[in-house]
Amino acid sequence: MRKEVIRESDYEQKERPNSRKAQFFDIFRHRFVEVLKISVLQAVFNLPLIAVMVLFWLFTLSATNLNSLMTVFLFSALGLFISIISIFIGMTGSFYCFKKIIYAEGEYASTSFFTGLISEWKKGALVGLIAGLSVAITLIGSFFCYYYLSSYNSAVAGFGIAILVTQSLVVLIISYYSVAQLVIYENSFKAILKNSFIFALMRFQYNLPIFIIHPGILIALMVIMQLTMYIGIVLLFLFAAFGHLLWMLNALSGFDKFINKDNYPDYYRKGLRKEA
Repeated sequence: MRKEVIRESDYEQKERPNSRKAQFFDIFRHRFVEVLKISVLQAVFNLPLIAVMVLFWLFTLSATNLNSLMTVFLFSALGLFISIISIFIGMTGSFYCFKKIIYAEGEYASTSFFTGLISEWKKGALVGLIAGLSVAITLIGSFFCYYYLSSYNSAVAGFGIAILVTQSLVVLIISYYSVAQLVIYENSFKAILKNSFIFALMRFQYNLPIFIIHPGILIALMVIMQLTMYIGIVLLFLFAAFGHLLWMLNALSGFDKFINKDNYPDYYRKGLRKEA
């Protein structure tokens, strides 16, 4: 397998960052082009989402009545379901690349991406299936609450939308942790989901700000209006991997504290400066 030519001093303890947060900025400064390459590779798997959003706005703006609008939302929900599965399949490659970069196991981005993709795409597809189903239910349920239930009881409709959005938020956070786990540990899929659920709730104060950054900003740009959707598409194409890097480092911060320190000492703070 081809290896990158990396300076010997890259592995000196004094030059390594001391925290996962510092490691993000270190990678941003020194591996920016490589992360961009990972974004472009991930973009191939984001294409179905881009197509769905373009068609969604095209048909939404031309819908003439509630029935036609409902049809647009139903097909959009189906498209999102398929798109999210595709995205999470690609994320197995993206997260595997960042495992190599964060742990200072130098390889070419393209080599690592396809290695991770080949080895973990099936589990990635299962994670995407769960996340896609959650988002599709939220889209259809929110449409029903807003256009039908709100005419009878607006408070109940608002509460219903809040519940739907919250469950999608939690499921997506679980999904990011799941992909991070499956590229590192040899656990059963059931154990991965269980651990991810615990981390999603236990570290919610850290997860929410990162979710707002990615994918929250992209989601907002995609749904606000047609013009902002195109801005979101550009950001998705070029910078999605930076969001994945944030999630991988966030997950590793939790894994170091609650898993690696006692159970996987070789992984504990791997890629960081050793504690004194």
